[in-house]
Amino acid sequence: MSTKIGVGESKSNESFKAGAQAAQTALKKAGIEKCDFVFMFATTGFDQEELLEGVRSVTGDAPLSGCSGEGIITQSGPEGEILFSLSGNEKGNNIVGVMVLSSDDVFFYNCAETGLKENSIKTGEEIGKKINEAMPENPLVLLMFPDAYSVNMRDLFSGIEYKLKTPLLFAGGLSAHNLPSSNITFQYFNGQVLKNSVTCVLISGDAKIELGVSHGGMPIGIEKTVTKAKANTVFEIDNRTTWSFFKQYLGEDEKDLNSENSPFISIGEKLPEGMSTEYDQYIIRSPVILNPDESVVFPVEIREGSKVQLIRRDEEKISRGAKTMAERVKSRLNGRKPMAVLHFECAARGKMFFGDGVKEKVIDKLQDVFGKDIPWLGLFCFGEIAPIKGKNYYHNQTAVLCVIYK
Repeated sequence: MSTKIGVGESKSNESFKAGAQAAQTALKKAGIEKCDFVFMFATTGFDQEELLEGVRSVTGDAPLSGCSGEGIITQSGPEGEILFSLSGNEKGNNIVGVMVLSSDDVFFYNCAETGLKENSIKTGEEIGKKINEAMPENPLVLLMFPDAYSVNMRDLFSGIEYKLKTPLLFAGGLSAHNLPSSNITFQYFNGQVLKNSVTCVLISGDAKIELGVSHGGMPIGIEKTVTKAKANTVFEIDNRTTWSFFKQYLGEDEKDLNSENSPFISIGEKLPEGMSTEYDQYIIRSPVILNPDESVVFPVEIREGSKVQLIRRDEEKISRGAKTMAERVKSRLNGRKPMAVLHFECAARGKMFFGDGVKEKVIDKLQDVFGKDIPWLGLFCFGEIAPIKGKNYYHNQTAVLCVIYK
């Protein structure tokens, strides 16, 4: 049996029905009645448990992994993506996307761990132990979907890599939401809806993986130094509070970090010498929480002494970089056609920045390179994961592609 893959989506207002419809469509497009694995991404306005039950009513006990997102991406475009607004999420603006896979050649092992907020290193170590126990002969990539508000990505990576007996490349995205007053996101593992967790998928077998990452940030101003930080909280940059540093760009009247201004403020952390190459000189870090003392929490640890710059997004660089990255990935396929593409796009590169032009200026730039008949599933997330020159990195404001082919 050859590998068969299908993608389905649903915008139904009824959570259970939406899950069932998306799964049924995916199976039909794959031409199968039963699948071996399921990826699921969905926006957060659904009743999450009912939504998952709907998917599982169709796919049965097939292993399932995924997470919530600000929007979903399929070959029909960034369906369901929502602008943040003070009025909140309007009924009917939600979407679920499902990818089903059946194969004798490509294999998927999934696992999950909670407790990211309490100890991301320990959570990573537990994931590493589970991956070791299941390690196949030909591992290709470890996909992961952590909770954006709980994780310290540097610690999570450290814990996993410390325990792994076989080094792996990491890819994936951090779970997101589409409700402006919320900082709750969800992770999906088999029949469970989790929080404060990470769910992972190890892909292996007789196939190949190509990964690509691109951002569209431009450094502005002069280089600064992180002068006070602990774990993933940055207290001071150049001896002033982190929030006052950001207010130079936002305006002195800004009082809160919220869904409307957070996509527009980020810092670039300088990469080690020799690591930038075609990617860039800086890796982008975006804030998630503002504390009362004007310190700022990031999903990744930024250490004292780190050299940083304020970063602004550039529309032309985003669009041009996406196309160039896709073409670079395609060239490495040596003429072979992808079986599927998993796509992780930063929410800050979506409608909040491009408005209704996001499909034309970003999504189409990527999809047109590979063709419109490729099974394609992605989400708009609150952080992305991809390697640079073989070293695993956490990113913000990027597009990441994971292309599966033979």
